[in-house]
Amino acid sequence: MDTAEAPRPEYRQARFTDLDDIAAIEAEVFAEPYRYLMLRQLFELHGPAWLVAEVDGAVIGYALILEKDRRALLFTFSVAKQCQGLGYGRGLLERALRACRQQGVEMMYLTVRPDNHPARNLFAQVGFDCVDHDDEYFGQDEPRDVFEYRLRE
Repeated sequence: MDTAEAPRPEYRQARFTDLDDIAAIEAEVFAEPYRYLMLRQLFELHGPAWLVAEVDGAVIGYALILEKDRRALLFTFSVAKQCQGLGYGRGLLERALRACRQQGVEMMYLTVRPDNHPARNLFAQVGFDCVDHDDEYFGQDEPRDVFEYRLRE
């Protein structure tokens, strides 16, 4: 299916009942996914900060944005593998940026593995700039590139 044939998603605030779907996407996409218990605790603390993309009643992507002092961290973000490359990630990311703009956030940042080329390309296409590289961001042999998006100059 190409992007012209892809169903239009609904982007909305996540609900508690979405956590099973979010956990399933985490497990499918990431080598070291957040376990359900961590996602549950993050939802308890930051429920309104979760966004999901839903198609035909199924959650196909999510974003968790944590904000402090007008800076927002895209803490976790993913789209189900079978839905990648159809524009859903870009749409979800643009919704996250719009929500941050409405909340007065000045800058969003995120980290991504240097070898995660699809994610790096998506972030660059949306307008994020790679501003730093750290070979041990999450510890030994856990490099990350840091990307930023300025919402206000």
